[in-house]
Amino acid sequence: MRRKPTVVLSSAALLLAAMTGDGLASPRAAVREEAEEASDAWFMDGGRHVAVERLGPAALGASSTPRALAPVRLRYPGGRTVEASVGATAIVEVEPGAQDALDALGAAGVELVRPLMPSIGLWLVRDTGGGDGLDLAQRLQGAARPASVREAIPDLHVRLKAHGAPFAPDDPRLPDQWYFDDLRMQEAWGRTQGDAATSIVVIDTGCDLDHPDLAAKMDPGLDVIDDDDDPTYQPGEQSVNHGTACAGLIAADTNNGVGIAGGCPACRLRCVRLIDDEPRPISASVDAFEFALQVNAAVVSNSWGYADPMPVPRVVEAAINRLFDAGRNGKGALVLFAAGNDDREILDDELQAVRGVLTVGAVNHLEDATSFTNRGRSIDLVAPTGTLSTDIAGSEGDDASDYTSRFGGTSSACPVAAGVAGLLVSAAPERTAGELYDVMIRTARLAPYAVPDESGHDPIFGHGIIDPVAALTEVLGDEPPPLSGGGEGADDQRAGCGCASAGAGSGERRGLAAAALLGLAAAARRRGAARARP
Repeated sequence: MRRKPTVVLSSAALLLAAMTGDGLASPRAAVREEAEEASDAWFMDGGRHVAVERLGPAALGASSTPRALAPVRLRYPGGRTVEASVGATAIVEVEPGAQDALDALGAAGVELVRPLMPSIGLWLVRDTGGGDGLDLAQRLQGAARPASVREAIPDLHVRLKAHGAPFAPDDPRLPDQWYFDDLRMQEAWGRTQGDAATSIVVIDTGCDLDHPDLAAKMDPGLDVIDDDDDPTYQPGEQSVNHGTACAGLIAADTNNGVGIAGGCPACRLRCVRLIDDEPRPISASVDAFEFALQVNAAVVSNSWGYADPMPVPRVVEAAINRLFDAGRNGKGALVLFAAGNDDREILDDELQAVRGVLTVGAVNHLEDATSFTNRGRSIDLVAPTGTLSTDIAGSEGDDASDYTSRFGGTSSACPVAAGVAGLLVSAAPERTAGELYDVMIRTARLAPYAVPDESGHDPIFGHGIIDPVAALTEVLGDEPPPLSGGGEGADDQRAGCGCASAGAGSGERRGLAAAALLGLAAAARRRGAARARP
């Protein structure tokens, strides 16, 4: 406010100059003169005078590509202030396509770094004299300003923040999907709901391609058993609904007013029928992974394993690693496997221990280990059991409603995690599969009953419970969120299938007091188990 009289007087002087032909250049020049009086550092941004206060010397930033950045405070008209940093570069606007303008910059001691948007004349530049971007912008707006320069501002480094509101789909059975509540999926969906370009392949018993919550999401699949392109489930087989339930948890048609929500609402699905009641050659699983490679799958969900624990065949391991290394146009596919439901230790030569595999164990609604989940060094993460999912329509299914509330086991935890993986690929398609694995592991939250070793790994809970909000926060460059702080079914392992009942749904949760008692009991069990571990 103290500057207002000066501005009025300057405006009057400008008006008088315009009437008398005085040599004042323009209103912009007068504002620039005032800016020079008001601040040691400044620049003009679209006609706004921005005063700049340097807060300290330049220092290397902490990003993956560190550069020297100097902290500054920007003061905009009206009293607004913004914390930022300046580096070595500035942005100039010149006449689009005018080579003489670029030559003039060179003569003024300005190095062209690269075009930003040349169609409108924007270039990234650097001061050959060694000044930083703020020094250069101020010089190019002062007396030494070349006639070709329309605008010059420092290439400011400012923190970005996503503003996605929580997304609450209208699927009527979403309130029963307690596992999505535990993962704060509505908040995750507010940041991204996935992308139709993200294809997720479900290798399992085949799918009900006509299910009302799946039909619109399905792309062509494969039946490696019958050697055709129809991955429809075969009626009369055991666990016939298994593949359909996995597909629903990953990407059921969401916000359609029907049934349930899927973990990656906008992602597309493909089903591969690999499992039935008969023994199958290992070449069939290689065929399944080759199909995923050929269709450029982003994520491959596998809720199956060998009925009798065995070392993974070399050709299967090679096929998985090829998919992990070369899938998705060379970025790599994320290959997720369920840990299995045998309540045993997974050895280091088994399927779940393959380099390209992310192995997912299961926790119940109390975030404690289920009674059946396998354990070992190859467990990467755990996810809650997806007890409610799509079911085979009609009499072949578990329930007449076309939805089952009896799905579970690590078979249901794996597709829950696969849906999260689809969100991450959609949010950061430029990241490799290995980089996204690292993100999921690094951002996982500690399981409350875990006893991690010095590397942060627990043989039952892996590196923790998958956290979609924290993972998306990292890949989207968001502010880190605050740290967030039983229902165990019988093992129902089938040959080649990882299905079992698990934690109760939200309608069956205990009261707070009962949960606290169960938690204390579970903690005691976990402490005892920790003491017994080698």
